[in-house]
Order: sequence, then structure tokens, then C-alpha cells
Amino acid sequence: MTYLLICAVATVWGIIVYRIFFNQSDQDVAVIFAKSPTTHEPYNKYEAENDTIPLTLNYRDPFLGSVVAAVKTDISAMPKISIPAISKTAAPEPNWQTIRYNGYIINPVTKKMVAILNVNGLERMTAVGESFQGVTLLKNKKDSVLVGWMGKRKYIRQ
Repeated sequence: MTYLLICAVATVWGIIVYRIFFNQSDQDVAVIFAKSPTTHEPYNKYEAENDTIPLTLNYRDPFLGSVVAAVKTDISAMPKISIPAISKTAAPEPNWQTIRYNGYIINPVTKKMVAILNVNGLERMTAVGESFQGVTLLKNKKDSVLVGWMGKRKYIRQ
């Protein structure tokens, strides 16, 4: 019985392998790799349209059991709420002289580069994505680093 089952399994797998690898014509391959045309829907397709049907509100109250008189609300009679404008003041320009790049160290185990940054006289080893004294290390190269500070970015050389 075991030999019969082994032959059946080998036959099934043989048919599968034959159909996958040896029974493809050039037309089948072209169909597989053919690029299907894509149509893009317009952006405004899902915008909310203005409602043209007013609510009547003349249905029965489910708790009281009586019909409540419809109340018409006039949108123009509602009080207007004004939002104060936010004044844009110029952000202070960062002093890049307080940031120094002192070099890098490569971790022998993880093979990651760690930069040595000096900010306002304080020194720390930082990896990409870490922040120190408000300065974020964005990119670490061997001769320079890209740092972000106060919403600005700058390459600092060694």
C-alpha cells in the first residue's frame, strides 16, 4: 500500500511540475507579463454634493408616541463665529555654529555608524533618527552629517 501511495504522490507532483515549467507557450508568458491599462478615477468623484431635499421632521417621537411639530431652522439667522487669524512671525534663525561633527564610530557587531555630535559644548554619540539637545541626526555619512534643528536642515562637515 505504501508503494502505491508513493507512486500516486510522485505522479501528482510530476503533473504539477510539468504544467508549471514545461507546458507554457509564449502567449501564456506574454499574458502573464503584459501590463494592464489602468484608468484613474477623477479626484472629485467622491466629493459630497449639496443636499437639495430638506428634512420634514414630521415623524412620530419613538419615546413620547406623539408627532412633534416640525421646526424650521434658518441657517442665515445663526450667529457667526469668527476665528482669530494666527499671525505668522518669522522663526528665529538657528545658530549652526553651536553644532559640531567630531567623527563617527562603526559598531563591529551591528555594522552601524554612530556619529559623535557636539551641541552647545555637550558631546554625545547619536545614531540616525536620534535627537540630542533638540538636534535630530537625519543622515550619517563619513565626512558629514545631515541634521535637523528648529525646522531647518543642514549638512555639517567634520
